[in-house]
Amino acid sequence: MTEKSSLIESRYFDDLADRSGNFNPFAPQGWQTIKNRFQQFIEPQSRLQLLDIGCGTGQSRQLYQEYCELYVGIDLSYRSLQLASLQCPQSQWACADACSLPFEENSFDVVAFSSVLHHIPDFTIALSEAIRVVRPQGFIFAFDPNLYHPAMALFRYPRSPFYISAGVSPNERPLRPKDLRDRFLQVGLTNVQQRCQSNIPYRHVAPKLLNTCLSMYNFCDYMFEHSGLGRWFGTFVITAGQKFR
Repeated sequence: MTEKSSLIESRYFDDLADRSGNFNPFAPQGWQTIKNRFQQFIEPQSRLQLLDIGCGTGQSRQLYQEYCELYVGIDLSYRSLQLASLQCPQSQWACADACSLPFEENSFDVVAFSSVLHHIPDFTIALSEAIRVVRPQGFIFAFDPNLYHPAMALFRYPRSPFYISAGVSPNERPLRPKDLRDRFLQVGLTNVQQRCQSNIPYRHVAPKLLNTCLSMYNFCDYMFEHSGLGRWFGTFVITAGQKFR
């Protein structure tokens, strides 16, 4: 990410943290759904040393902490990290850019991108950095909004005539599953697994007016998953790959 892009994103999320406090978009079932995919794809067998990129105010920590001997959360937003460190002082937190990680080679068992690759214009650089700091046989894990989900395509894709910018950072855009898979393979990851996923209910969305319809949206998202459509058109794309050597 360029210095300008990083500055824009950090300012946006600093402001969001000041306005919203403990930013937590998903209902408990939403976090649990993502955690279940993490368990399935990574199959954690031991106490991991894990780097969580895009940790925000620390909510994504709940996805991984159960399996971690060492958890390190990084984010561009200094204000978000302040809130995270107040809630979980026992974990390690650092302000850093995904495209220039301040860690030595082979430092972690898992590098997780917690809904962050879709904020990075050229996320191949971030994936390459993740491979550098993960150990051989280690894993890269990511979840990002899916462009093929109808709501994402209509309201969160900048080229859509119905695009709503409220609640969206300047660099943010949903991603195509194939683009994610191709980039994972391009940087040399193996055993790439991917699943589009619904049944990730939200606690709140922006603009606030849409929250009046949120319970209906969450029900439809639940049905989307259980009808089988979530496998292709789910709200998020969850992707994982392994570093061979």
